[in-house]
Amino acid sequence: MESGRLQDYYDDYSPYMEIELMKMEDGYADTYSENKCPHLYRCSACHKDEVIFIKE
Repeated sequence: MESGRLQDYYDDYSPYMEIELMKMEDGYADTYSENKCPHLYRCSACHKDEVIFIKE
């Protein structure tokens, strides 16, 4: 199940911050040059979270 952008889970204010600003802070700068964005997914069977990079 897709849970949204990983950056939205950093703190209470991160969902409201500019996306470009968050890209500089999240440690995934290399993936953005490939037009990929880290999203959080949760397995509905085992409830484990995984970061998956999707095309922007």
